[in-house]
Amino acid sequence: MDYTSPPSEESRQKFKSTILTMLRSAIKVELSTIPLYLYSIYSIIKDDGKGGTQARAKISVVVHQEMLHLALAGNLLTSIDSGPHLYSAASLPTYGGPDDVILYSKIPLRLERCEKSNLECFLRIEAPYLAPSKLTAEEESANTGVHDRVHPVLGALDKFNSIGEFYSELEDMIKKSAEYITFKNKDLQFSPTDFFSDKMTQVTDQKSAHHALKIIIDQGEGSVGVEEAHYQMFLELYMKRTEWTCQPVPNSPKTETYKENKLVYELALAFNASYCYLLVTIQKTWQVSDLLFRRGLIGNIHSIMIDVMTPLAEFMVNEPFQDGKAAPPFEFYDVQAEDPSKVDEAARKLWAAIQLHLGNAINEVQDAEKKEVLNVIKFSAERIMWPMPRLGHSSV
Repeated sequence: MDYTSPPSEESRQKFKSTILTMLRSAIKVELSTIPLYLYSIYSIIKDDGKGGTQARAKISVVVHQEMLHLALAGNLLTSIDSGPHLYSAASLPTYGGPDDVILYSKIPLRLERCEKSNLECFLRIEAPYLAPSKLTAEEESANTGVHDRVHPVLGALDKFNSIGEFYSELEDMIKKSAEYITFKNKDLQFSPTDFFSDKMTQVTDQKSAHHALKIIIDQGEGSVGVEEAHYQMFLELYMKRTEWTCQPVPNSPKTETYKENKLVYELALAFNASYCYLLVTIQKTWQVSDLLFRRGLIGNIHSIMIDVMTPLAEFMVNEPFQDGKAAPPFEFYDVQAEDPSKVDEAARKLWAAIQLHLGNAINEVQDAEKKEVLNVIKFSAERIMWPMPRLGHSSV
């Protein structure tokens, strides 16, 4: 695209279409990685006296930052067009299949316990496009097995050679966007008072757009020489990978595989509904400007993750299944309301589905202590209602 002459209306529209496509791709990248890292955390046995708690904490930092990246990418998209559409079968990645790879890479999408191959995958995901500096003797002795493979061979992809190169091109477009894009919708974007304090950026012009994208690049995919970059954090974990133990959870579990175990099956469905309820809530937040309504939505985001998804996952990874333990599948829960205009309907149906499946799971449990744990989770889920009835809003 020629950036040197004053842009015509046709070139403006072409630029806008291209950058919107790339921003939607960036959101899909973030949606792909968050379940990978959460699943890895859930698999680690905490308080095992072998470094499990520390490993979980370090990966949790990465998840926290990936949530920031999702919010920033969503702010960028909202500033140029309408906000992201997160709740749809097309938006959610699938895991474990032969064609399941992370966007703009050949890196397989697999939900796995936090062991060698899992961490190697994370290093490949987060590797910068530019060649990394030579490993030290200590790093070499760790036998990472990834530094010769983290960068896909030039020409192996249709357009981009890596996630890092994709972000590099997106950054270049952002830098040249001032003449092509009118930025808007500040009141629909996540703000520093909502999440992440000074790291959160509301996009109002080319400068703030570049700042938002630079945070994503510096912390994660595409970063080079940044101390807190995800690549460096995972490399440190890789070198300490014998310091914790994992539950024998399956690779990329499917809800259908749990059908013969009624309890685990209902827990998996409850988790999927919770995960999709989280995505619907985040999606809705980019659609409303009313401060009271937004406050309810943002409070729900925290509660769904901390009070429902996390304890549900912890319960599952301690529940026997076949020769190992169960684990959450992170699958799309279909309530026949994928249309973005039906986000409120989807939310209400997903909230009801969480109650239904948790209730069914409780009925399957005989152990009083386990029943009490699930009752607490169900009580927490019941309190995370879609904010409209609680705050007196009507459906949009």
